Amino acid sequence: MTQENAGADAVLGAAAGLAGGAVAGAVATFKAASSFMDRLTSAPSTQKFEVNKDNILKAGKIIQDQASVLSRALEHATEDLKIKADARAEGKVGADIAAAWNSRLVGGKDTYAGRVDSYVASLDALATQLREAAKQYGFTEEEITTTFGKQK
Repeated sequence: MTQENAGADAVLGAAAGLAGGAVAGAVATFKAASSFMDRLTSAPSTQKFEVNKDNILKAGKIIQDQASVLSRALEHATEDLKIKADARAEGKVGADIAAAWNSRLVGGKDTYAGRVDSYVASLDALATQLREAAKQYGFTEEEITTTFGKQK
């Protein structure tokens, strides 16, 4: 956990203690989900797959398509992920709470959106490696471009 996220957790904890009711429940639920996501996204991956001449183009297409889908989804969802503050009504989400939530959700490398963005970058890097391997296997530039699209 970064120092920024620790500060956000402190604000969220203070808000839970002061606000009571629905906001406190939401803060507690968010903190539990946040903790779960931290454990989930920091665990080492044990999945393996073998790429060879027979499946490299298919594997590359799957990886490239998934990177594109996730990138577009993140781009469209980022604004919707942000919590909006409502300073007009007591008991609603205030500016400090919204800022704390947003510091965990979007806007930086160590946020949930940042983690998805890093994952997309790793998929793009893997697709680039598979593109190069396909060349070494002797696939034509046309076959590679048909599978992976034009090189970025």
